[in-house]
Amino acid sequence: MTRRGSLIYYLAAWICGCTFMSVCIWLKDLLGAPLMQAYSMRGAVGLLLFNFYALIFGAASAFLGAFLLRRLARVAHWELAWQWVLAGSILSPALLELLGIWGRQMLAGPGTRLRWLLLITLGPTTVLGAGIWLAIPAGAATAFVLYRIHRAFELLADPALILL
Repeated sequence: MTRRGSLIYYLAAWICGCTFMSVCIWLKDLLGAPLMQAYSMRGAVGLLLFNFYALIFGAASAFLGAFLLRRLARVAHWELAWQWVLAGSILSPALLELLGIWGRQMLAGPGTRLRWLLLITLGPTTVLGAGIWLAIPAGAATAFVLYRIHRAFELLADPALILL
């Protein structure tokens, strides 16, 4: 465990961010499905399977987004939840848009030498195909969770606040 809670912070960014994003995409698809498909077991199994792949292909973008959010919050001296949520709802679609466009270019290109980079860009490319607006609520929810974790460890790391 690190003193500032970095391990918990980045693991929460990965697990919560990918799960929130996969739920947003799954709900979008579920609400557009016929009534019988919406209540079938296939829908729940589909969510679990989609979440599994989201955890694999969304890890790099979740870690990068969490890193950028934390650095931005430290530079701007943000101490309120709404500031983190607003930044997360703006940063998440912007980051996923950039990585998704890069992923589309890599998929269209003939080169096989850098195909391993699809591990970084395939998740954002999927989000781009489903609708980039879905990253707004997922980014806001993830930013709120990360804010709570960051604040909890900031209070523990400050010896003056322990006595209070």
